[in-house]
Amino acid sequence: MVLTTACGKTDAPATSAVGAVTSVKTVPVKRATLTSTVTLSGKIEPIESVNVVPKSSGKAAGVYGDVGQRVSAGTRLIQLENNDILAKLDAAKAALAASEANLERAKAQLEKTQIQLDEAKRNLERQKMLFEAGALSQALYDAAQTNYDSIKKDYDMNAASVASAQASVEQNKAAIRQNEVELENSCVVSPISGIIASKNVNVGESLSASTAPFVVINMQTVQINAGVSEGDINQFKPGLDVDVRVPAASPKPFKGKVTKISPSADAKTKTYPVWVSVDNTDDLLKAGMYAEILVTTQRLENALTVPSDAVVERNGQKVVYILDGDKAVERKVSVGKVDEGITQVTEGVAEGEKVITTGLQALRDGMAVREEQAKPQERAAGGSQKAPRQGQSQDAPYITNR
Repeated sequence: MVLTTACGKTDAPATSAVGAVTSVKTVPVKRATLTSTVTLSGKIEPIESVNVVPKSSGKAAGVYGDVGQRVSAGTRLIQLENNDILAKLDAAKAALAASEANLERAKAQLEKTQIQLDEAKRNLERQKMLFEAGALSQALYDAAQTNYDSIKKDYDMNAASVASAQASVEQNKAAIRQNEVELENSCVVSPISGIIASKNVNVGESLSASTAPFVVINMQTVQINAGVSEGDINQFKPGLDVDVRVPAASPKPFKGKVTKISPSADAKTKTYPVWVSVDNTDDLLKAGMYAEILVTTQRLENALTVPSDAVVERNGQKVVYILDGDKAVERKVSVGKVDEGITQVTEGVAEGEKVITTGLQALRDGMAVREEQAKPQERAAGGSQKAPRQGQSQDAPYITNR
């Protein structure tokens, strides 16, 4: 009878009653891809979160949004009472029309005076020439000068009237613009496209620029903020692809990308803040969900590997036992990376050789052994199962590629 034990302990060698041959199990040395993975954790956050704040104070005449509603940038959420603004706007428009009419009249009068002034100037110049030639009396010359001075005074007054009328027009235009801004501000809109996350307003309530009646979040893309230790931070670069597991949303991992890395460690956690963005067009991810970020920091292709349980230590040297015909041959090995129950062997074994995985503590170099034949279900399982993790039985199936 053969007795075996499991529960993560190395199996005792099974021996037959005749010849004391040890029965063992083997796994071939295979090539596999080994990875180093850093696991981080954080919470799902919206890529944008905006408090919708009124730009002016007023009473809510209409409320048009509710929690969970999708909105576009510019969607009206609140209408403040604006009757007084509309009245002021109408008054400013009427004042503008009156001031523009007054400006036109002032310009017409100025043009008329300009013509008169030009004629008076030409007459004065003629009279001066005649006076200097002795062909005109002083009285007539003085009369021409007085006429010119009088018309020039009228011209200056009319020019001032035009300037005043123009200023009045500009003032009324400014009043219209101000009232139009106030009218626009009475309509409170969403500044971004997203989903209304919270609502704290009802019709008739008074609002001010210090209140936030709505919060709108953009969840088309989400982000996760996690802390990375100083030993791992240099493995992170903007643009690095990562896997993100969110158990509450899906059993399948999401694809993410590192977007930002802080150059300074957090004073409390002593870790470096890193942000990862994840596409959420399927709307599966919700703000506040727990997420794990899996970052492959190193990848070793085509490595010779054996199950970690096949490597034991003899006199301070790591060894494996190779099945050579009907004997167990002790082989010194050099090992490299260890990844989830798989150990890289850098020296000492060749691809295809069979390493013994059971009864290792009792094996000795040259001991007679007999290979157990795999059961049908074990052969069918083949490499489709995961490699044994630390603490699993050495009889657990061994996978070569992950």
